Amino acid sequence: MAVLCCLIILIYLETALCIEDTNTTGNVNITLRDTNDTSADRNESLDFTDLGVSETPEYFPAPTAWTPESVTAFPDQTESSESSIPDTSPESPRAATAAQPLPLSGVLPAPLTEVPQLCLCNLQDGQCDINCCCDPDCTEELALFTDCTVERVSKDPRLCNQDSAVHTLSSTQEDLSSVQSTVQRDVNPDVFCIQSANYEQGSTFATPEVPTEENFDSLFGRFLGFFGRSRVTSALQSPDVGNSSGYQYGEVIQTVNEAEEQGLFTFPASAGTAHCLDANPAGFLKDQTSRCMRSFDLVQDCETLEALRLETYINFNIRSGKIQEAKVIGVEVAAITLQSLEGTQTPVDAADLESYIPVLLESGDVCNNVVLQVKYTFRYSEAGEILNAIASVLLGAIKSITVPIQQEFQITFLQDISSTPVLQCSGNPGYVVGRPLVAGTRKADGIVQSANPKGSLTILQNSGEQDCLSGSSRRSPVLFGIDMVSGCTLKLSDGVNCSLVSEVILWALKGQSFPDHVASFGNSLPQNPLDWVPIQNQTIALGTQACSIPLSYHLEVKWTKYGTLVNPQAQIVSVMETIITNTSSLALLISADGLLSVTSSVSFVDVSASASPGFKAPPTIDAKLPFDFFFPFV
Repeated sequence: MAVLCCLIILIYLETALCIEDTNTTGNVNITLRDTNDTSADRNESLDFTDLGVSETPEYFPAPTAWTPESVTAFPDQTESSESSIPDTSPESPRAATAAQPLPLSGVLPAPLTEVPQLCLCNLQDGQCDINCCCDPDCTEELALFTDCTVERVSKDPRLCNQDSAVHTLSSTQEDLSSVQSTVQRDVNPDVFCIQSANYEQGSTFATPEVPTEENFDSLFGRFLGFFGRSRVTSALQSPDVGNSSGYQYGEVIQTVNEAEEQGLFTFPASAGTAHCLDANPAGFLKDQTSRCMRSFDLVQDCETLEALRLETYINFNIRSGKIQEAKVIGVEVAAITLQSLEGTQTPVDAADLESYIPVLLESGDVCNNVVLQVKYTFRYSEAGEILNAIASVLLGAIKSITVPIQQEFQITFLQDISSTPVLQCSGNPGYVVGRPLVAGTRKADGIVQSANPKGSLTILQNSGEQDCLSGSSRRSPVLFGIDMVSGCTLKLSDGVNCSLVSEVILWALKGQSFPDHVASFGNSLPQNPLDWVPIQNQTIALGTQACSIPLSYHLEVKWTKYGTLVNPQAQIVSVMETIITNTSSLALLISADGLLSVTSSVSFVDVSASASPGFKAPPTIDAKLPFDFFFPFV
């Protein structure tokens, strides 16, 4: 009876196990995902339906012999990386809503950990790297190798014992190269070497997350700076952020157009190529100068292209601060200069702006009033608020043969000196080499000094066109201890007024407001006129002519060393300006092209007397000894 019961139990268990195995096999639906999915994603892709009893599953395919076509392709192969067993179940919600990687996310390659597979000099995919002995792409080129760029490859030099791949080069009987690669066991003699690295995650970088539709927003927030979104966007959306209403260094200046639409202050600049890119933002307190090329069709674009019109660069308002309640100020045009085809520049009245629009002449090859240069000057307060914006514009005439043209844009920030007038010093007390000379004009109550940080004593700056009229506004400060030479040319016509030419040349050489005193020390105060040296003047006239034309202007600064030999201080003792006039008539001075050349120079002369170092007299011994000091020897 007991044997019969045991037999019945065994038959029952065998039947139950067969039924469960059949149902489990018939109701599994597995979707293979990309190899770069995490383990959690792979678990979510498994879809186990409810186990049921089905003794004859009609949907399960019959077993077939193994063939290469039945193998699922991997992601790096040309076949699809997804393969699934057919499922006739009507609903599979998890498989349908599983988050798939974005199309351009790519597949991360598996890291190489075996030393023989590492090849540091293999830089080209599918091509042979010369003298790279471990490059698998080098088969026919190995016989021409001269040496191995990488002879030994190891994992971590801090380990006590590790495998290293050694690549050596030898010659065959045919005088060809042959590569031998071996794996050796290296022993590190360092006392502080690592015996075993049991933390595998510490030797590799963390696997980055693959962007999907579900986690894209979170990843975009984490890597916001990588995608190029600046802080300007958030500032425009919530301008009240921050304790200060003024701009901070580097923040983009906000603008408001005629339609009360808020934007950013931009100016053209070259980016990547020499052509102008009009969307270059201007940062607060960042002085910038850009030159770029503008290509266009002269006949079609002369009167229609916005980049050539003056109103494009001045018809907008600037918000003085970064808050919505900030004051809105306009751009004031301070100066307009017209340039002819020959390069001659003429200042005009800036009141009538509507008359300076691009106009195509009847000849069809000349366009007038084209914007060639725009200089912006922003004045700001200590709180970072913009007080005013001034623009100086250069308009010129261009021909069709000069297209493309070069445009220049400049932005300068100056702090308002009305509230905090600060005078720059060039030394304490003596002058420092490379600092501008401190100059001013003598008045009844003292010295009136210019607040320009570059100084008021300037010299004509060299320019590419070397035109005295066009380059008269470009001046360089006279720097202490640095000799300079510059010059320019003036184009004259027949019958020109000699006195007018003399006045124009002298104005170009000396500048508009030439000072008459120079500070003897770098920190001389305007309240002490005795600490200032007058600028002496001498004119050398070579010959007697009815009209005197200045041809050369020279400024000689004599200085001496003052104080101790250990720390001498530079002191200016005298300044002399010398003007050399012409020796012949004006007609003989002009060249065949009608050009008159003039020069200006600055020199510094050290008039220090040679120091005679003196030494103090050696001390004398005046000591009184007792009468028995040498007893009992004496």
